[in-house]
Amino acid sequence: MSFSLFNKSFSLLSALSLTTASLVGCGGEFLETEPELELKLGTTGQAISYNGGDYLFVTTPKTWNEARSACLMQGYDLVTINDSAEESFLQSQEAARSMSNVWIGYNDQSSEGLWAWTNGSSSYTNWYPGEPNNYDGVEDCAVDRFFDPTQNISSEQWNDARCDLAFSFICERQPGPTSNRGSFFYSASNTSSATVNTVNYSVNLYAGQLFTVGTCGVPGASGSGDTYLRLLNPSGQEIARNDDSQGSCGLLSNFSIIVPASGTYVVRAGCYSTGSCNGTVAFNY
Repeated sequence: MSFSLFNKSFSLLSALSLTTASLVGCGGEFLETEPELELKLGTTGQAISYNGGDYLFVTTPKTWNEARSACLMQGYDLVTINDSAEESFLQSQEAARSMSNVWIGYNDQSSEGLWAWTNGSSSYTNWYPGEPNNYDGVEDCAVDRFFDPTQNISSEQWNDARCDLAFSFICERQPGPTSNRGSFFYSASNTSSATVNTVNYSVNLYAGQLFTVGTCGVPGASGSGDTYLRLLNPSGQEIARNDDSQGSCGLLSNFSIIVPASGTYVVRAGCYSTGSCNGTVAFNY
């Protein structure tokens, strides 16, 4: 399927420096929302964990090869989709960020018709009917959430596209260690979304490390209620946060971030709004 008629609309996205994302639940319902930091790899690349893996949903359009290079530079790769449950998780996150035609790791650039994943293997596919069709003989990379306004197509399925088009993309880091590097228990209430009355924990980190923290998604993590986590850098500036991680985590919290500079960081643990919650916050780096 050709995308040549609507390339320009995607190039406009590259000028954005901030995004506001609506979070959606497992059933498609919209949940608590607030502005998010843009997912800029290497600076504020905040990830979401699912089933042990970490995912970056990057809205800045890049070609397939540029997207993969950006992922690899941070220890990730373009996403490999293993089953319909993972697909549903990705779709909920893509929809929350208004992402369509999203690069994934599936491609047949090496040999026409021989589709393979860049990282790992999977027998799962979710092609739109009639795809892949290698339109004009130049479509060798796969996108999720196929969208083509010229043909009135808006789908949750895949399409093959020219690899030199610029689209948003998903990076994935495979499941990490089976144990954590540290943890702490907390119980809190009336924290005004983890801004006051929080339980704070300091951890020394180094530039370039991938720091993952959560009340779910990290070995040893647990929680009860609507947990909320924030991360402050050595200057006291907030650089990452998560309220509802979604998927199997539900209302619990989880995020990963590439550490921008060495120093002492502070994890602030609290609860959404004025509610009560508790849990074990675990982290890896």
